[in-house]
Amino acid sequence: MRSLAIVTAAALLIGTGVGAQQARQPAPAPALTCPPSGYAPPMYGQFGQNGGGGQTAYEIASPCIPKEVRDAAEAIGMGRTRPLGVKNVITIMFSAEGTLADAGGMDKLSKADFHISYVVPAMRMFLEGTRPDGRPLKEIRVFADTSAWNEAKEGMDGTPAMAALADRAPIVKLTPFGALWSVIDAEGHAVVSTLNGKTVLAGTSPYDKMDVTTTLDDKQRPASVTVKANGHVYGATFADYRDTWESAYLVIFPSEIHWTIDGRPLADLKVTAFKSNPYVVFPIPAVVKRRSN
Repeated sequence: MRSLAIVTAAALLIGTGVGAQQARQPAPAPALTCPPSGYAPPMYGQFGQNGGGGQTAYEIASPCIPKEVRDAAEAIGMGRTRPLGVKNVITIMFSAEGTLADAGGMDKLSKADFHISYVVPAMRMFLEGTRPDGRPLKEIRVFADTSAWNEAKEGMDGTPAMAALADRAPIVKLTPFGALWSVIDAEGHAVVSTLNGKTVLAGTSPYDKMDVTTTLDDKQRPASVTVKANGHVYGATFADYRDTWESAYLVIFPSEIHWTIDGRPLADLKVTAFKSNPYVVFPIPAVVKRRSN
């Protein structure tokens, strides 16, 4: 696993200074190499926000990360700036309609909102629709790190749901950004191969131990993903990527998402809205903390 040492981008970016008599030429940036461990100490840079919003920090891509992984991150908008960062989409929101598996069959979703953080990791699902037996469905299901709970209202009146943690945690990997996140975290231990002419990326994050395999399409975007976690095999396919969800920030997202668990349908979602890097928080309710302890 990577060391906790932090190297700032100042070690990489050497600007031009002007002396009293002449301008000095910038020294070349030092070459970055991957340590034998396959994990490099994290490095950080800054970029300016539009409209004078100040500086934002980002994690510079490890030199251990394969080129194919970097290309995939850039293809969907996760990869930005120079030096390159490949984790520049850290949260998302998306809305959808469709179906979602439940104990009694498939719930019909008239509206579902998903709030996801890849950093924590965490997810909040707002589900509205109809259960298989015709009863109304209206629930808020949440997990954050190693806790799971349900909410009566967003961020309020939480009740523990720890038994659901194992089912909820892998879902963040069933999005294009989540699928790449694990392979990015694997750094030099990521495996790149080719199957039927398609590039395949595989890796296990040292932080959650989930085995993730992602197959890219002909534009280097995630087309499908397989996640092995908690004794199950989760799958996802993505179709009809679009760049019209928000302003032209070059972050794209599929309009069709299909999830499976152990080969059975888990969800079929028609995406109706998407937003990259929104502000989302997942405060763990006190009652959940007490139960966890």
